Amino acid sequence: MSNNVTVKIDINGIKYPVSCIPGEEERLIKSSQEVNRVIEDLSKVSGVVGESRLLAMTSLILADKLINHETNKNTDLNLNQIEDLIDWLGKASERMNKVAMLLENK
Repeated sequence: MSNNVTVKIDINGIKYPVSCIPGEEERLIKSSQEVNRVIEDLSKVSGVVGESRLLAMTSLILADKLINHETNKNTDLNLNQIEDLIDWLGKASERMNKVAMLLENK
């Protein structure tokens, strides 16, 4: 059996089941809330844009915030955490693209 738990998070009004390590559920939920804040801010400025473009812009903003935060702390970036974040964003992007395709075909 897997040690992971599944949390249903909401990104831009769509529920996604995401697996995480037990004890990380609250962090995952807070992360999804931050993503939604960026999406909301982008939507106010950009108007209506496609899901893929919105996700790409959101990812870039969050990555920039991460880089700025780490740079301001004057610490080395933890490459494993960045690789994990990039991997998670890639998987989330794939899931969102599949959902968008399903919705467009309805």
